[in-house]
Amino acid sequence: MRSLQPCAALVLGLACCHANAGQAQAEMTLPSCVEGSPPLRVSVAAERAVLDRGDRQRFEDAALARYPLYQRGGWAPAQVLLVRRGPHWLYVTLSEAGHAGACFTAVFAADRFDFTAAWLAKYRPRATPPED
Repeated sequence: MRSLQPCAALVLGLACCHANAGQAQAEMTLPSCVEGSPPLRVSVAAERAVLDRGDRQRFEDAALARYPLYQRGGWAPAQVLLVRRGPHWLYVTLSEAGHAGACFTAVFAADRFDFTAAWLAKYRPRATPPED
């Protein structure tokens, strides 16, 4: 696997995992960068991959073109995570700004972007087993 910046390593390494009461499956919880917004919860068994620098820039350009309000947040993502949540693929933009660790700035439905199928083939997202 490629070397990762700290926020991506946090997400892929599942340092933020917990098991919810009454659930058989553990979840990773990623806090929102927007104060007062709920965290993003994803199964630790979810398939995921971190986009490389070139694809991160291509995604950022496509997201800005498709969703002009996205730039109002003012965050440039440190990483972009491609993750499966249930039956759907998502792009999650991650930042480290002003937080102790990673937080997410935005979540996008991956099926809205024409490059998603090629990137699923390129990155072959998979679940990362938790470290001991």
